[in-house]
Amino acid sequence: MNDKLKLLAQSAFAIPGMMATAQAAGPVDTEASYRYSYYSEDDSPAARDDSGGAQDRYKIQVHQFHLLTPLTDKLAVTVEGSYETMAGASPVYTYIPAGEEEVTAHFSGASQEQRYDLSVSGRLYGATSDLGASAYISVERDYLALSGSVDGSVQLNDQMTTLSGGVSGGYDFIEPTSVYAAGSTEQAANEPARFGASGQTKWQVSLFEGISQIIDMNTVAQASLAFTYKNGYLSDPYRDCPYAIDVPCDIRPSTRAIGTLNLGLRKFLPGLNGALHADYRLFLDTWDIASHTLDFDYYQNWAPDWGFFTANDIKFQLIPGIRYYLQSNSYFYEVPDLNDSIGGMVYNTDTSRYYASDPRLAQYGAIALKTRLKVDFRQFSLVGALERYVANPDYGFNSSDIPGLPSYWRFTTGLDYRF
Repeated sequence: MNDKLKLLAQSAFAIPGMMATAQAAGPVDTEASYRYSYYSEDDSPAARDDSGGAQDRYKIQVHQFHLLTPLTDKLAVTVEGSYETMAGASPVYTYIPAGEEEVTAHFSGASQEQRYDLSVSGRLYGATSDLGASAYISVERDYLALSGSVDGSVQLNDQMTTLSGGVSGGYDFIEPTSVYAAGSTEQAANEPARFGASGQTKWQVSLFEGISQIIDMNTVAQASLAFTYKNGYLSDPYRDCPYAIDVPCDIRPSTRAIGTLNLGLRKFLPGLNGALHADYRLFLDTWDIASHTLDFDYYQNWAPDWGFFTANDIKFQLIPGIRYYLQSNSYFYEVPDLNDSIGGMVYNTDTSRYYASDPRLAQYGAIALKTRLKVDFRQFSLVGALERYVANPDYGFNSSDIPGLPSYWRFTTGLDYRF
């Protein structure tokens, strides 16, 4: 690859939103960023709620902070943190009431909860390679998560090919909260899932390998494989069902192996000064869930050739996109039918060991429409994004009733500063 072609390729993919494929050294400038996101789920339909009224579902606000600073021309450190508040009702269980035929959901309201996240990472840059390591902690009232990772990449074939890989691991501590005292016989009888989850832990390890290939100065193809293994308490301790007297409503296997395949194409369109991103992800796990995700984004760049805009280096980037998601149900997903209840057991023999009525484990599909806007002004960048997500069993070629699937709006805004 000659020097001119290298410059053209790097120039094309240096456009925000395009992946850079060659980096001879670490970042030069310090970058500081802030993001605010507001997430709002649609209220539950009153007709499908056993309370007889609509429930005000989750509202989440997230504040995110990012700081990247080069310590030398070969070493950079990144610190990221977030603060999240959430409140609202969520589906605790779904079931078919005695004497009825339609699936009904029971929602449980939640007081305001908080979560704090912090991660620190460092990256060492070589002429055609880089190596990074990171540590992460997440704290909630009833949850503590710790994790770390190591990853790196190397460029081959005259920097036309980039190979990347990494490993990560995490360990979580679970302590569900309740109005009952720890060890209470009342809790054991009425909230068996929370009672059984107290003091439980889980861990996971993940591996990934990826490749990125420059096809020509305007086209890059990407592929990656990842494998994750989880072990420990993987059930949802808050999905208790008082109608199943003998069992809680959520008992999942204590192990889960996950494999993912990601394919991507980045195409710069010189005539439009824009770029097309196309991505596909295949997800498979040992719970018999298979999912497919198709994601398309178009990056339209515009730099007005007017005095004020050129003098202040003002540029715009508009990014509309669409995502489609489809998944099958887990082998232990089942909606309990109280019409078949015998002695409190409301599950059939196929799921007598593991069972869950969590709609996220059902067969369904989802469509998301999204748009983002970025405005560069000298060393500042103002960003905004809006997303509408709708989950529906019909989108997943499933005619079953699955109340409790979320649909939401999400709004994000923020500011980047380079110095």
